[in-house]
Amino acid sequence: MKTLYSSAESAYSLLEIPYHDWLSIQESPLFLFIPDQDDNYWLFLQQSPSLSQYSGLVSLLKVGGELYKFDGKNRKALWRSGKLQPPDTLMAQVFDISEVEFSALNAEMQAKRINTLPTNELIQGIYEELGLNFTSERIKSGFINEAINIALRGRPRALQDKRLSHEREDIDLKKAIKLFSNELTFIDSINPKPDIFVTGVLAGALIMLGTHRDLQEFFTRVNNRQGEHKNNLEDPVAGLVRTIERHRIDDRSMPAMLSVELCRKTIQAVTLWEEGVESPLYWRRKLVSGIDHMPYIREMKRAKHIDGQRDL
Repeated sequence: MKTLYSSAESAYSLLEIPYHDWLSIQESPLFLFIPDQDDNYWLFLQQSPSLSQYSGLVSLLKVGGELYKFDGKNRKALWRSGKLQPPDTLMAQVFDISEVEFSALNAEMQAKRINTLPTNELIQGIYEELGLNFTSERIKSGFINEAINIALRGRPRALQDKRLSHEREDIDLKKAIKLFSNELTFIDSINPKPDIFVTGVLAGALIMLGTHRDLQEFFTRVNNRQGEHKNNLEDPVAGLVRTIERHRIDDRSMPAMLSVELCRKTIQAVTLWEEGVESPLYWRRKLVSGIDHMPYIREMKRAKHIDGQRDL
């Protein structure tokens, strides 16, 4: 890293920095979410060698002696993917900024991000922040917000009553995803089918796995539709799969209520599975009707030591 220009009066300097050293510099929310020129802009400029210095010009922020990337997010992705040839060195403008101002800018950027991003993209960002690398389409897509709300509050956010103290605050999604990280990791590992792990089933799985029950086999068999039949009766796995399929063709005028109902039925299927094959309750002809899920949510919260946390 070589200093080409520095001015204490203007709190500005210009550095020549090796590309690989620039890659290792810290990234803040400002870098991740500040608007940037799109990929086509930079791909177009590579046709002009005379503009290579411009394409390799980046900005850094210096905060209390620490450097942070300020821009260059799209170019970083293009350089790392090989779509653009990375330069050996970059020219970096460095702007000194106070820790107070830096923190305020990051907080404002995070708030704008929350307000403008679709919820599933916000959740995908949380995965990245927590180091959760999911591979199944069902989980990595980020469409788990309603399942989390049902698992923690018993109903989707739209049906919660903000006049109640325990439902007044929105759920802190980062805390909730961290709380359920083990359960989500297991569910992701079985490559959950989107038509099986619909919102209500996912919510029921988070609740029951969250109580530390040994249910890996049950949910794996449900996902693979591996139910068993005996004398025109079906086991809890087959019964739940049939229930899920019935819900898919039912009236969709109130999907939120159907998700809660399917959560209750998932929990009932789990309790029947726990009875064991020798129990007369294990084998059924009728579809499960669902049981009260709130006692199991309270059990899960006790098991995870989150009683009384208003943002969960």
